[in-house]
Amino acid sequence: MKKIVALVIASLVSFALYAQAADKVSEIISAREASYGQAAYLACCARGTVKEETGYEDALNVLKEKGFADSSVNASDKITMKELAKVCSYTWKIEGSLMCKLVGSPRYIFRQMKADEVIDVSADPMGVPSGRNLLAVITDCIDRYQVKDGEDK
Repeated sequence: MKKIVALVIASLVSFALYAQAADKVSEIISAREASYGQAAYLACCARGTVKEETGYEDALNVLKEKGFADSSVNASDKITMKELAKVCSYTWKIEGSLMCKLVGSPRYIFRQMKADEVIDVSADPMGVPSGRNLLAVITDCIDRYQVKDGEDK
């Protein structure tokens, strides 16, 4: 009897956690303009450095600690495509041009992601993606690039 009760409780907890993650993804998809917090949440979840129930601010703090986000940005600030490329470089091995490897600046990472057709070729580096575009870039990164071997997993 105790096993059945424990199984039911574990199932309810896992359903609640899944529902919370699904709510965040739905919120991201419906966003008119994507935020740093949303991008950080998706990238950190993909890398496994935060749990799905983590908030946007906590995920952004992980990126700030690692130097992939400016310390002055907030989770609610809009993210540009160029900065999204920098966030993606935290999670995935984006290899390509010599300048991308040597300098690693968001500009060259953005250009490499355009060349790899992860970011639309007509995308403006200073443009703000919608939530749907943010999720599309993250999904394409998952398909195209290998997750970095984590020193912080």
